[in-house]
Amino acid sequence: MFGVLVLLFVFFFFSTHPLVMGLILVLSTVFVSFHLFFVLGVGWFSYVFFLVFLGGVLVLFIYVASLAANEPASLEPKYVLSFLVFFVFAGSWLFCYQEFFIWRFYLFFPFSLVIIFLGAYLLMALVAVASICKVKEGPLREMV
Repeated sequence: MFGVLVLLFVFFFFSTHPLVMGLILVLSTVFVSFHLFFVLGVGWFSYVFFLVFLGGVLVLFIYVASLAANEPASLEPKYVLSFLVFFVFAGSWLFCYQEFFIWRFYLFFPFSLVIIFLGAYLLMALVAVASICKVKEGPLREMV
């Protein structure tokens, strides 16, 4: 699972088209949700993570799709070659499954610092987005 996520993030850094980047973000969200389900053994946490992250990514995806030009997405050979070289030298350590039993304890502890940190981060992100978005200002590009 970790190897697939590394593969997706390498594709993300090599892609130049915004729609391909949005698709890679959606796929990485699916794989991270599956990984959370298999590691933690709790379905609700991975489901909530999937819904929240996918909702935000889809809003970003729609906004970027309206700004992107109608150009075809292409894959350059030099990026494919560098990607293949990376995986040849990386070896099989990327595909080893590691269990994180410590995360189970820290995540579901009643006053876990992880939960407090995530709550503070979400609150800070909410305040930042609310201050950036103004009623007077509209989208970057007007729909014709």
